[in-house]
Amino acid sequence: MPKAKSEKTGQWAVVGNGPWGLWFGQVRDSDEKIIKTKALRLYNARNIRYWYGRSGGITSLAAFGPCGARAKESRIGAPISSTLLLEVKAVHECSPEAVAAFAAIVCHE
Repeated sequence: MPKAKSEKTGQWAVVGNGPWGLWFGQVRDSDEKIIKTKALRLYNARNIRYWYGRSGGITSLAAFGPCGARAKESRIGAPISSTLLLEVKAVHECSPEAVAAFAAIVCHE
């Protein structure tokens, strides 16, 4: 299971950007760089199409991850090595519980 935070790999986070929505992955850039460029490379990135959880809101997603009785119905994309996100609007650091919840979601058809 991935750790919530590491000096080498950065922090696991839910990132909101432009009109494309939400992403989960590892942020390695500093807050200052993200603020200046409004961009970041997200590692081990997964797109969040929609999710089910304990309560609504992006901060609940960062706190708990997809969870509850309908968590398996969440639409979380398969992980990719990295993606460059532009028009970054927000970065929400994830709790260890949220990181574990995302890790438990397996993509298959």
